[in-house]
Amino acid sequence: MFRVKKEDLYIELALRIKKAPVNRYDFSKLYFSTGILGRYSEERAICFRLQNVHQVERIRVLIPDEAREAGWVKLRLEAFVQGHGEFDVVSAALVPEDGDELSRQAYLLGLKEWVRAQVVHSESRQLAQVPHLPESLSLELTAACNLHCSHCSSHGDENEHRMNNRRPAFSQDVLESLAHEVFPYLTLINLVGRGEPSMVSMPLWNRLFELCEAYNVLVTCVTNGTFVKQRFDERKIRWVDTLTFSIDGITDEVFAANRTGADLPTFKKNLDYYQTLRRGSDLLRRPRLGLSWTLKRNNIHEFPDFIRFAIESEADLLYVRHLLLFRPEDAEQSLVGEPELCNHYLSIGYALLEGQQIKLDVPPLAVAA
Repeated sequence: MFRVKKEDLYIELALRIKKAPVNRYDFSKLYFSTGILGRYSEERAICFRLQNVHQVERIRVLIPDEAREAGWVKLRLEAFVQGHGEFDVVSAALVPEDGDELSRQAYLLGLKEWVRAQVVHSESRQLAQVPHLPESLSLELTAACNLHCSHCSSHGDENEHRMNNRRPAFSQDVLESLAHEVFPYLTLINLVGRGEPSMVSMPLWNRLFELCEAYNVLVTCVTNGTFVKQRFDERKIRWVDTLTFSIDGITDEVFAANRTGADLPTFKKNLDYYQTLRRGSDLLRRPRLGLSWTLKRNNIHEFPDFIRFAIESEADLLYVRHLLLFRPEDAEQSLVGEPELCNHYLSIGYALLEGQQIKLDVPPLAVAA
């Protein structure tokens, strides 16, 4: 139980994670109540992320207005919302403003918590107009891609491939302006669009991650895997939430047929590099691995082996979609008219996934006509 003095602005904790959870760590929770008999609840909880294992880490959060008005605050820490681990509370105190980096991070954390609460409020009421900025943002850094996969809406056609590769990349000046205005409110940035996000220039790529670090924003990205070794390192990996690799073939022949301009050995080298980065760091929040697969006539027989590969790779997310038809010539690869063939291999793959802790975004089995 802490008495809240007038000059106190923050709750400061010094924590040491001794043993990390076996499964995924997402965030920690600090519950508070405002009286001796006050109860803890999810409505009185502050979420924050710890980063490191085996190190003392100092965290500051803003003292809730409710506790400030009451003049007292009682705290309970849930370090591991999912799974079990071991930690020490080295110290806990209420502290005034001192203008250092911990105070700035506490302000950002409070701002993001407020936005997340507002998003829940707006979505629950299905508001068409909202009085707050978003908690996540999707950015297309470039429409260009080094591959021209046949099933891609933007690069499957040679003319579209050339046209999109001529489009200018995201302006660094616009990125700077956007970041200072919006990033303080964001929890996540999703790099998506018509192109390969990591194809942009190194100055733009580096600046994006510098801004994400400055404003405590995580990045999720879908990639063809070509430039992972050139674009990610031990510092940038700290700000990656999920990196999803598109694969579409588990053998050299099928991979080459569906990922035009790439080869499977190079893809696997880049994937192995990412695995080394995410597994070898001392991060408590290990970046996720996603794998993406487009179901086609030429790769449906490899789907069970893809699932085995995902399990072996300790993937966190599988994103599987049927082929969308963007051009008449794509129709011959569609499985829409082959429900029995499709269901046969999907059933084998889905059976392999039973008991696995992998988040699935996959299609259901086809219903027989």
